[in-house]
Amino acid sequence: MALINQPFDGQFGDLLLEKMQEDYKQLTLVVAFARNSGVLRLKPALERFRANGNTVRVFVGVDFLGTSHEALRNLLFLCDSLYVIHSEDNSITFHSKVYLLENEQKIWMAVGSNNLTASGLWTNLESCQCQQYIVGTPEHAAHFNPFSELITLYTSDSCEYSKKINTEDDIYELMRSGYLTSEVRQHLARNAESTIRGASIGEALFGRPKRAGLPKIHAEEQSGKTVRIRRGETVRATHAIEESNDNERIWFESRKLTGGARNILDLSKLGSVTFGTGIGSRYETDKSNYILGGVAFFDIEPEDTAVVKNITINYGGIDYPTCTVKFTPSNGSWRIQLKGISAAGQKIHRIHGENWLVDKILVFEKIRTDYYTLSALDPSSLPACKSASYVVARNGSGNDSKEFGLFIF
Repeated sequence: MALINQPFDGQFGDLLLEKMQEDYKQLTLVVAFARNSGVLRLKPALERFRANGNTVRVFVGVDFLGTSHEALRNLLFLCDSLYVIHSEDNSITFHSKVYLLENEQKIWMAVGSNNLTASGLWTNLESCQCQQYIVGTPEHAAHFNPFSELITLYTSDSCEYSKKINTEDDIYELMRSGYLTSEVRQHLARNAESTIRGASIGEALFGRPKRAGLPKIHAEEQSGKTVRIRRGETVRATHAIEESNDNERIWFESRKLTGGARNILDLSKLGSVTFGTGIGSRYETDKSNYILGGVAFFDIEPEDTAVVKNITINYGGIDYPTCTVKFTPSNGSWRIQLKGISAAGQKIHRIHGENWLVDKILVFEKIRTDYYTLSALDPSSLPACKSASYVVARNGSGNDSKEFGLFIF
């Protein structure tokens, strides 16, 4: 029986993706929490698995607001059956984490601490035991039968703490009743709690695991691409901007947007720091009062103005290709055209009617270098967004220029 101590012995998410490519016919996920960061990173594999005629069942908890409504909406489209497990007894928490792949000859079962989130599957300190069993053996019966009985209980109509999710209306009902909230709201709430806790505990008693740093590059390696001029200053990037699938989250003030459809968000080559610091991040420059602009979040070198990058944005569980990041020579700025259209023909900038993106805080989370999620907050959330960011900057030189920020992850 293999014990994976993540990340020291590998990452459970990678192992799960490998096992899903084998000849299994059904995948069952039982997890306490699910977020888009985990669900969407598994999305291509889940779609391929089902396209091959296989089935996916998911059972997920909603305790402590650990599961987001965005994750549930995506799971609704990605699995054959979806259940939410929750007890109204506050002393009982649904906390299982079991991953099961099965066919007629064998099963593969993983039991541990990994939730259906990017951190749970890849970056957290987690432990998980994984084992394959041959159908019909005593070992198979000992491990599979109790789990099968549990699934039978959770799928029974008589189980009062299990609710089958059949439609998006079922998810909205959970939201209206306070069982679910958005991922950005979860993030802002966790940051507020962390700030309060940090102010109360005084001196920290624990250290932090070391994170891998980004490589520094020398000026001669930059070939002039990372040199920018503002207010007579030469500003050089400290790190190369390359394509990355690292989890990041950024927010922008949209204000009035531009374009006839009010769906063009201006980005920038540079940002003037108003709060925090970019030192140590990939947005760092050789001037501490500047960071690279929002275009770098989309893995584009700010000086590569010939680049045109099409990305897919996931909003509300639906993919909207093709949104375009491009440089506009007429005004000398980068911008993202929020013009994606879903498979059903819905335009992303018309989801909630005309101009729904105007005067919002637009939050993007990177899933892959070509795939992002979008959330929209009211302008009243600006102070909370700033507080939850490690650096905030303006994308122009004026004091009234729009602000953007990189969230603490």
